[in-house]
Amino acid sequence: MSISNAHNIKDQIRDNQNNLNSLPIVARHSHDYIDTNVADWRNNYRAEVISFYKSIGTNINRRGFGDVIITSRVISDATRYITNSGEAVAFFVAHKVIKQGIIVGYHTNHKDRRLDTVTFAAPVELNGKHGNMAVVVKIAGRNL
Repeated sequence: MSISNAHNIKDQIRDNQNNLNSLPIVARHSHDYIDTNVADWRNNYRAEVISFYKSIGTNINRRGFGDVIITSRVISDATRYITNSGEAVAFFVAHKVIKQGIIVGYHTNHKDRRLDTVTFAAPVELNGKHGNMAVVVKIAGRNL
């Protein structure tokens, strides 16, 4: 594992591609969302993801890191960036990437917003397609 200095999440994954490709898939999920009319289904989708995390628990404990809380607000904020069904389905496996993935990035003062972040990544299968997924987590308090 190496921690990337790249600021872009895609570059962090690319910098760790060999490590990630050697790991087992941590999650598989399929959903019947289609890539057209993203704006039309985004609000319904947001409610479905919020309901999903309420059912499994919004508190994800990462050994050696601490608790990562996935709140309704976090989900609402993040779903604004969804542009296709692959990105939408990713929300259903984010908790497993946080819990079982490797750390591929760490930033102090992320984007000059006075907060530190860590990026977890892991191999996943979404809608039948294998790939590597990353989740950026804001550090509040003393996680590291």
